[in-house]
Amino acid sequence: MLDEMECNGLIVQYMYEPVTFKLAEGLRYTPDFMAIYADPTRGCAFFEIKASKFHASGQSNQMNSISKLKVAANKFKAFYFYKCYPRKKSEGGEWVIEPVKI
Repeated sequence: MLDEMECNGLIVQYMYEPVTFKLAEGLRYTPDFMAIYADPTRGCAFFEIKASKFHASGQSNQMNSISKLKVAANKFKAFYFYKCYPRKKSEGGEWVIEPVKI
């Protein structure tokens, strides 16, 4: 997904877990990937990768990371935050990239 974005010139670079956000005292969040957009007016984006679409009945660690992702998106509005998961092969494969709504 990010390789493709880089090849298409949408992003100039991406990195795995390069930063950690301090959300509150004793509460930290490290997104899976950070990407720097080729368009300098867009800055950078953070991507949280999941093995499947998040459901409320999902595993607690997945629910925890999605909760932290939402808090980070609300607190750090200068950045773009996305949650990503693979689309089912029956639905065409590829990745679903959803912006985090605040």
